[in-house]
Amino acid sequence: MPYVGFYRDVLREAVINGLDESVDNFLMFGVIYLTESATHDFRQMAPGLRRQKYIQLLLQNDQSAIEKFSTGTSVTVWRRDYFLATGGNDPDFNGWGYEDLEYACRAIRRRKKFPLPSEFALDYRNFQSIVEYKGWKSIYRLFGDMTFQKGMVLFHAWHPVEHKSDYMAAKARNRQLFEKKLADFRDKELEPDPLPMYGSGKSLVLRNNPWVTNRWIAPFLGEIVHIGEDYLPTETFMAFLAESGFDRVVFHNPYANPRVKALYDLVRANQFPFLVVERGALPDSVFFDPCGFNADSASYLPERWDRELSEEKRAATLQYIQSAVSDDESLEEQSARLGAASLRRKLNIGRGKKVLVAFLQRPTDTVIENFMGPMGAYENFLRLLTRLPFALRQDWELLVKQHPLETEVVSIPGAMNVDQCNTKDLLDLCDAMIAVNSGVGVLGLAFGKPVLHCGQAFYGAPGLSRQVLDEDDVVEALKSFRPDFEKSLRFLSYLINDFYSFGKFKTRKVKWHDGSLMTATTAIDFYKIRFPGRPEMARTLREVVEVSSDSVLFDRYRAASARAVTAEKAPAAAKASKEVVARPVAARAEAPRPVRVEPKPAPVKPKPSWRRKAKKLMSNPVMFLRDSRHAVFRALGNRVIVK
Repeated sequence: MPYVGFYRDVLREAVINGLDESVDNFLMFGVIYLTESATHDFRQMAPGLRRQKYIQLLLQNDQSAIEKFSTGTSVTVWRRDYFLATGGNDPDFNGWGYEDLEYACRAIRRRKKFPLPSEFALDYRNFQSIVEYKGWKSIYRLFGDMTFQKGMVLFHAWHPVEHKSDYMAAKARNRQLFEKKLADFRDKELEPDPLPMYGSGKSLVLRNNPWVTNRWIAPFLGEIVHIGEDYLPTETFMAFLAESGFDRVVFHNPYANPRVKALYDLVRANQFPFLVVERGALPDSVFFDPCGFNADSASYLPERWDRELSEEKRAATLQYIQSAVSDDESLEEQSARLGAASLRRKLNIGRGKKVLVAFLQRPTDTVIENFMGPMGAYENFLRLLTRLPFALRQDWELLVKQHPLETEVVSIPGAMNVDQCNTKDLLDLCDAMIAVNSGVGVLGLAFGKPVLHCGQAFYGAPGLSRQVLDEDDVVEALKSFRPDFEKSLRFLSYLINDFYSFGKFKTRKVKWHDGSLMTATTAIDFYKIRFPGRPEMARTLREVVEVSSDSVLFDRYRAASARAVTAEKAPAAAKASKEVVARPVAARAEAPRPVRVEPKPAPVKPKPSWRRKAKKLMSNPVMFLRDSRHAVFRALGNRVIVK
């Protein structure tokens, strides 16, 4: 039962705790359980007095009114997109108990708000009485403590409980499952599959990889159906989509092979909704494009981005550019940065001499095989580079850098090989760059350098870059072309602030079918998602906890922590005292004196408690041993570490 104004307070608390800033933020509220008589009185009382009255009775420990109290509860507030992406309550639980606790424990580990307690998986004490920072309950309740300290709490109306029902009988089994689920998430990051978001329809996804079925975007795809392109004949494809009720087709690389491209061409020709998910040109970037792929997409047309920037977006873009040109992040593994001046000295390039850097690409890259444009073939680009040393003026130096994953070295006579140099150092050093259509061109814009491209490039709009097809075009462009700073800023702002999503990649090197190396992405941990038609979704990827144990929220645990420190010091002190005590002097032998033993009354036999102990042994064997009055059992229990 809420107090007057509770939901208004919840909305304010959502703002204070940043639920709009990071989707993994959530709220928890404590519950005061009322007795039967107090429930009746609560309902009869003036609504404006209820909260303060029953918090007062709780603080006074009035057991006639308060049955129990807990701040570790399932009264929680989640963002819908986060709840769906993380799979919600695990469906493996049946009957009463633990499915809500298990979900919250996953969220607690992922959130990193408080330091994890020792033996996290241990079911230690209860929420109300726990005074040691040990076991999952000790951290769980802190989330409810935070709101209770602000006076936010709910009241539980008394009702009869049937403890012997089949529904309640599942509690013991669910408890064991709960402990297994905690371990699975800790050790293997296992959790239920994402849930579809209502109204997101049905998606045909041609691949099953971290790009197109990532946990954080899966809810937006609705019901997901995986079918490989080999099982989708082009002759019946459009009819199949209509008959099956699909709302969209999701591609990773729509040019991956002729079969995928044929399906891609079909949906585009028939104006059937589709989505392309691929890596962007900036570090950590991913795009969800409903208009196409790379240079064939309408998403990069000037009407999408060539508009006046707000002060906020201008500042954010300039800050991003400043970071991008100065840090060491890159799409592929690079050598360490030296700086432009040091690189010039290392390469022995004379003062005042101008530098043109050519960035080679992989002949098998999708953008090379499909977006060469009037240049025709990649070999024609290489031939152009071989003519440039003779066409450029004497005050120009041509540097050539291979793609970091390319194994076959291409030699350009008259040019300097700079394969071992950092791409950002080269962009900082150069006066202009040239490529077919490499994503490095976007970094070139960030560095403010003239970008020349020979193929079809998604950044090929007027004012951003210049297309060149022969050496005469190159010479003319180097003389006359300068990028429009404002247009470059607007284009970069569009990518950074509107179009690209961002996430941290886990990758590994693998061999491609032709024997060359490629970077395979095994996981993407998104921290900003911009999915078409959905509000922006942000996550904070934290390396350290947000609230330290110095917080007043940890006051209840300090006494136990102090005792633990004292207990650790005691054995050492005892050992030291034994070493300095003098040896006892042997006593004189005397005849033993008779000792009178007073008769003792027979001890009162306690009532049998084997049922209670047996139940505790079965449900929580670790705590059974630790709470034993026998030192041997306690020692055994303390040796068991529950992670």
